[in-house]
Amino acid sequence: MSAKDRFPLPRAVEESPHADAVRDLFRDAQAGNPSVPPEIALDASVQTVLQRALRTGRLTRGLETALEKLENERRGLSHLQRQTGEQQSGRVSRLILLSSDASDRLRGEIARALERHAPRVLALALTADSARIGSLLFGADSHAKVLLLDHKEAVAGMLIAAARQKN
Repeated sequence: MSAKDRFPLPRAVEESPHADAVRDLFRDAQAGNPSVPPEIALDASVQTVLQRALRTGRLTRGLETALEKLENERRGLSHLQRQTGEQQSGRVSRLILLSSDASDRLRGEIARALERHAPRVLALALTADSARIGSLLFGADSHAKVLLLDHKEAVAGMLIAAARQKN
């Protein structure tokens, strides 16, 4: 594996036997088109990670809210760097999830967000539509096209669940 393929994952993933599988998942998906996130199924393990993240306040719903949160964090990290003079590690700590019925425009906005917030943010596409995701997490008749896992433990759990699907 080249140095280019070794982006810094959350420590829980790096210390697990799944680190290479996670990197492979993203490398394989980006080989064809770098703006297309890898797809994973909304299976029981992914549902468990999402529901736990929701219960613990580590899940943000909606593109605008997610982008605002990422931008606030980026500004905070930049301010911290100016204050301390130390560069932050740049480890993956946020994960955008999008539904299978996300529009091309929405996917483009997510691609731009990934570029702006690299290397802290990755994205995965769920093979479930916004109605299924919304009803699972927020109740009947709810929709969720974009979710943000905004804590390293939730991100690690999702990346490991994704890697297990591919093995």
